Amino acid sequence: MTGGRFDFDDGGSYCGGWEDGKAHGHGICTGPKGQGEYSGSWAHGFEVVGVYTWPSGNTYQGYWTQGKRHGLGVETKGRWCYRGEWTHGFKGRYGLRQSLSSPARYEGTWSNGLQDGYGVETYGDGGTYQGQWAGGMRHGYGVRQSVPFGMATVIRSPLRTSLASLRSEQSNGTILHDISADSPAGTRGGFVLTFHSDTELMTGKKKGFFRRGSLLGNLKLKRSESKSSLASKRSSARSEASMSRISSANSDANSTISFGEGDSEYLPVEDHVDATTTESYMGEWKNDKRSGFGVSERSNGMKYEGEWLNNQRNGYGCTTFPDGTKEEGKYKNNILIRGKKKHLIPIRTSKIQEKVGRATEGAHRAAAIARTKVDIAASRTAHARAKADAADGAAQAARQESDIARGVARELSPTFCQPDIDVNWRDMI
Repeated sequence: MTGGRFDFDDGGSYCGGWEDGKAHGHGICTGPKGQGEYSGSWAHGFEVVGVYTWPSGNTYQGYWTQGKRHGLGVETKGRWCYRGEWTHGFKGRYGLRQSLSSPARYEGTWSNGLQDGYGVETYGDGGTYQGQWAGGMRHGYGVRQSVPFGMATVIRSPLRTSLASLRSEQSNGTILHDISADSPAGTRGGFVLTFHSDTELMTGKKKGFFRRGSLLGNLKLKRSESKSSLASKRSSARSEASMSRISSANSDANSTISFGEGDSEYLPVEDHVDATTTESYMGEWKNDKRSGFGVSERSNGMKYEGEWLNNQRNGYGCTTFPDGTKEEGKYKNNILIRGKKKHLIPIRTSKIQEKVGRATEGAHRAAAIARTKVDIAASRTAHARAKADAADGAAQAARQESDIARGVARELSPTFCQPDIDVNWRDMI
């Protein structure tokens, strides 16, 4: 066997077979100062299949092409694990990423390391989003379904999502996208319908003339204030993890991580909601926010149908309350600025009614399209699960190649000793 041991100036080493001065066959290569390693099979200086361990203890087990993860493989990174396909160093096209400590997971299609196409995201409390994605964000048509109110995660900060959502940030902590929560601070994950406007939540004061149940209040509607707040924010960004190898090539690891709960500056008072109540949104999403036409509805009968912009009711729409009463008209930033409340004094609003009618029709069409996207997402999810299972087989093959490489290294250089992965982890704790 042609091979041996070569020590680099930076403290790393290669021990294994080689051909024409390049790693070939089976061998182990350690990073600078012996930190991190790749063990497995090689072909003319490039990794083929094996196990890569970062100095942090994160691992990748699977296939490579031209120095980049390509094919099937499994990446374990902190408390997250990705199983599926890789393309030129990026996650994709089909794969599954899941938390090792909660139900949080994403199953579906990927592009350039981010969720893209169709997929299903499950949050730490069990709530879900099913539908379209673009660049790691919910974008297109989709359905957000909460769990029962009593089980939903309490949102403590407007800059945090549920305990284990699948958003992402760079490894150095730099946020690439605008961070926002899935629900307003102080509410439950997936629950965005309340009887208070955003202004009331911030100040605790009533501003405007409109009051629910006030007969005379409806005569001054231009300053009216709606009684439901439909804000929804999420965070989305990207993360990167570089890989160190013989040629110090980088391999992308754009991926998603969770944000835990944080403290908020204020905690708005939540309307009384039965513990069994659930809430859903069906419609359009743009850049991770409700924008366009959509329908948000609670199982207790509360509903909003109409136009949205950046997670707020903006445009024409109709709000139905649990007691059956309604308000409809034009909204701006969650506040009803022109319209009326039904079952009270009739007001001349024929043009407004026409626009509200078109908006509610558009919301119903968007909801119907969103339901069809759910079916497509379910199909993509099935493919992603199949690829995840195949990736498990690739990881097993990688571990076998790694064991062979260690045996070859011991044979070629009995004094070569690279600690096992478990030892590396213990040393860094």
